Amino acid sequence: MHTGTTDTAIRDCLSRIESMLGWGDSDAWSTRDFETLSERIREKTQVQLSVVTLKRVWGKIKYDSKPTITTLDALSQYAGYANWRTFKQSLEKPENSDTPLNPLPISPPTKRQKRYATWIVLLIVFVSCTGVLVYFTAFKPTAPLPDPAKFTFSSKKVVDAGVPNTVIFDYDARAALSEDSIVIQQSWDPKLTALVSRERQQHTSIYYHPGFFDARLMVNGQVVKKHNLLITSHGWLPLIDAKPVPIYFKPTDIFQNGYIQLPLDKIKASVPLQPDTPWTGYYNVGDFGDITSKDFVFETEFKNDFGEGSAACRHTELHVLFEGAAMVLPLSVPGCVSELDFGDMSGKERDLSVLGVDFSKWVNVRFTVQDSIAQLFVNDKKAFDMKITIKPVRWVGMIFKFQGTGSVNFVRVSQKKGEVVYEDNFDGVTMPSKQLQ
Repeated sequence: MHTGTTDTAIRDCLSRIESMLGWGDSDAWSTRDFETLSERIREKTQVQLSVVTLKRVWGKIKYDSKPTITTLDALSQYAGYANWRTFKQSLEKPENSDTPLNPLPISPPTKRQKRYATWIVLLIVFVSCTGVLVYFTAFKPTAPLPDPAKFTFSSKKVVDAGVPNTVIFDYDARAALSEDSIVIQQSWDPKLTALVSRERQQHTSIYYHPGFFDARLMVNGQVVKKHNLLITSHGWLPLIDAKPVPIYFKPTDIFQNGYIQLPLDKIKASVPLQPDTPWTGYYNVGDFGDITSKDFVFETEFKNDFGEGSAACRHTELHVLFEGAAMVLPLSVPGCVSELDFGDMSGKERDLSVLGVDFSKWVNVRFTVQDSIAQLFVNDKKAFDMKITIKPVRWVGMIFKFQGTGSVNFVRVSQKKGEVVYEDNFDGVTMPSKQLQ
């Protein structure tokens, strides 16, 4: 018996999973796609493979070591096999044996054998012709991508602020060939795409969440034009992340006495809390003036107020949004840090205990960026140092996400010298930046 190399077997297993998913070329998969795949693998195999692990296996993150047998078993099970050994055995092909065979008596072929041989010959001829056709089709030279300068792509929002918000895309793709695939992608997520006509000049999409998006016009999978798109929240917007459309609440539903919180009774009136506890979010996305990541200090206090049933880990996320970038901080109770992923670090493979907190008390988070160095502090303890490789970009808002519900005590943005440029203590008075005064 002969088995292909481990690398070949891994590629074959990944290829089968890609075919099962039908998401297209994995080179275009986003972090959200890997999050979805991680959840699907967990549901089918009861094994949790982190986003970082999946990205390493698929070559998105450079990693010299081979996947562990636990990872390979889980991938094989998701592909429909009992384990990694069973999958490799399915790839094995018989070879010539060194053991001599016992001679058999030879007799003239019967009529039935002759008919069978004829069909074998015809089948071989058919397969050969098909192979030649596939070869020349596969290696047919592709037409060069048209000049991006010959395309146009712009957009306008139906409403200035708030969601849902329909965006009208104006485009000119007549420079593409008639057989080309032309799509508009709403953001970084390749699942949010729509096939558009070469002969038309408009397409509309609905954005259900506020945020900063990178809209793209693509031809045969290549970006020919793109532009930034800011969908604002018109102040604080509370919602429950339901599919396909979030459940929106009024800002007055969350403003309490000096803090914001979406009460449990309001959540229960819309969705059940068990067995799958929903996520709530408090969005504030907009134009905050010329506050940039060049000199930036973001500070806040918050806590997760629900820890029952499936929400025992009290998973929580803070998103600090910039134009084209974001800092996403995951937190949980100490016993659940193994499930967290921060940047390219997985709680399955790294000690992320600094992200485990006591949510019965206010959790203080400070995020600073100066001189291309970002630092993150949790309860006044330095958690991470990070090198910033992008040029300074504007700050466009923040998102607080809680499994269940949570409270935010204050938000403050200042500069290195201590000058406060934005502050909200949720007492009815918000101090905006100078640019907004």
